[in-house]
Parts: sequence; C-alpha cells; structure tokens
Amino acid sequence: MDRFAIFVAAWCSVGVMTLTYLITGFMRDLVVQRNDRIRRRVLTILEVILFGTHNEAGDVFHEVLDLPTRPLLDVVQSLAVDLDGQANERLRTLVRSTGLEKHIIKKASSKRWRVRVQAAQLHHLITHPDFDRSGLLSDPSPLVRARAAEAMAATDAAEHVTLLLTMLSDSSPAVRLSAQHSLLQAGPLAVPGLLEHLDGDQRPMVMQALGVAAHLPDLRLVDSVIDLARSHDDQIRAMAANVLGNGTGTMAVGLLEQMLQDSNSEVRVNAIEALARLGVMTAVTRIGRCLADQSFNVRRAAGQALDDLRPAGHLALRHHLEDPDQFARDMARQVLDGAATRSGLSISTPAHDPLEGLTESDPYALIGYWL
Repeated sequence: MDRFAIFVAAWCSVGVMTLTYLITGFMRDLVVQRNDRIRRRVLTILEVILFGTHNEAGDVFHEVLDLPTRPLLDVVQSLAVDLDGQANERLRTLVRSTGLEKHIIKKASSKRWRVRVQAAQLHHLITHPDFDRSGLLSDPSPLVRARAAEAMAATDAAEHVTLLLTMLSDSSPAVRLSAQHSLLQAGPLAVPGLLEHLDGDQRPMVMQALGVAAHLPDLRLVDSVIDLARSHDDQIRAMAANVLGNGTGTMAVGLLEQMLQDSNSEVRVNAIEALARLGVMTAVTRIGRCLADQSFNVRRAAGQALDDLRPAGHLALRHHLEDPDQFARDMARQVLDGAATRSGLSISTPAHDPLEGLTESDPYALIGYWL
C-alpha cells in the first residue's frame, strides 16, 4: 500500500510539473505575441513619423502618446544608431515632446549598469541644456563608457574633447576605439581642442592628440605638429612625422627629409612612410640612401616607400642593386622581386647606373628614363 501511494504521488508530481510547464509555455507565447504586436505597431507609427511627409507625421503623432514606454524606447534604441539628417532630427523632436527624454535621463543615473548602457546609446538624442554627458563618459562600467563615446553627436564630442582624449588611454580597448571614433566624427569641430593639447606641456595629452591628428587632416594643426617634430622627445617626433603624412604636411617636406637622418629609427621610419604617402618624388634619392640604414625596420620602410613611388622609386631600387652596402642590395632585390612577381616581369641587374648624372634638383628625369 505504501508503494502504491508513492507511485501515485510520483505520477501526480509529474502531472503537475507537466501541466505547469504547458501553462507557463502557453502564457509565454501569449506575452511574446503581444510584444510582437506592440513592436510592429511602434515600428509602423515611427516609420511614418520619421520618413513620411510633415502632414502624415502630424496625423499619427498623437498615437505615439498611447504607446508603452518600454517597447517604444527599445525600438528607438535600435533605430537611433542608423539615422541621420532629417530622420535623426525628427527622432530628437519625438523624444523631447513625448517625455522619453526624462526616461533616458533617469536611466543614466540608474544603479544597474545594463540600464545605463541603454541611456548611453540614447544620450545623443537628449537636448536638455542641464544634462551632463560627462557622467556617462566617466561611468565605472567600460561598456557604458564605450557606448556613450560611440553615440556622441559631433557637436557634443567637440565640447568634450578633453575627456575624450583622456579616454584614449583607457584600460578598455573598446573605450579607446570609441573615443577616437567620436573625436574623428567631430572632425573640424574638434580642432580647437586638439590644438590646445598639442600646444600644451602634458606629454600624455600631446601624444593622444597626435594620435587623433594623424587621422584628421586639417591645415590648422600643421604649425603645431611641425613644432612637435622638432621636440627632444623621440616618441613625440615619431608621432609628429606620422601626422605630417596625413595629406596636410606638404609644406613640411623639407623637414621630413631632414628627419630621415634622425637619431631614432622609429622617427626615420615614420618620415619615410610620410613622404611616400605624400607622393614626394623629389625624395626618392634620399629614401634610397635609407636602404643602407643600420635598422632593418628603416630599410624595409625605405624599400616599401620606393615601391610605392614607382616608377621613379623602382629606378632608385635598380640603382641600389649594385650598392656597396650588402643590406641595401638585399633589400632592393627583395622589393624588386616582389614587384616582379606581382607584375609577372623579371628583374635583371642593370649593366649601367640608371641614375648616373641625375641630380636631386631634377627628380623627374627618373620618370623620363623609365618611360
């Protein structure tokens, strides 16, 4: 009898668990279906508001006020990153006029980092003058900091250049990348702040500003970078040489050519690469001399630069096939062999010096000889 009671109790337990599972699954399906319907309705209304005519948007605007806040915020979050222009301005107006702005501001001070992440992704939609974005940029969570920097509008990034530059030395790679992206998005608006740090005396800030300037061609930065290229700090000189190759350093070609003789090998490498990016044909002879440099990195950079400066660069490489320095001969042969492999041609040692009689004041004779 005891065994039978145990058997019945076991089957009753299984039955109750199965019934609970089925009811729970059924209720979950109902919730999912309800959420899907709400989301589709939100998307339909927002589609008209963001991309329809002004009359069409005005006709459905009152419907937004009846939508639940949470699904509306979720949809806005998924759309905000990909919108720009008129659609983005309409979304800002929607957030401000429907009260969503208050919800985002409240989320920004939440104790839960997951909630703050959502605020970080949406803070660029906030137009309230008293809202302090620096709190999200300085958040203890690296994910919040990264999302906040990534979502910044250009004007907001320009106002927070100092903080964004500080974030370039953050321990999180995601934060560093987002901060740099934000500064570059600000473009010309960030230049005044960058100049302030380039002309300052704080070495970390100077180096971080140079790292951004390398990807931000702006003539206003050139004078400050030229001054830094004469710094006593090897690393600052190297970074300055890199910046001068971003397309704005054509007025500093003479300085870059002088930097080919710098005592630091990294500076010489960056100067060579900068001259190649600027397409300075007049520098092929000086770059060719770097094929005999004591540093392998410098020799490799010189070979690659001459390969990029073809056809003049290739003639300089052929000249160095008979260089007295073995390292120069080897690098020239290696680069020319690589070029020959790409083009399907064969490279043979010239019977005479193709650069004989060539002066640095007549660099285009190289091109004429090649043609």
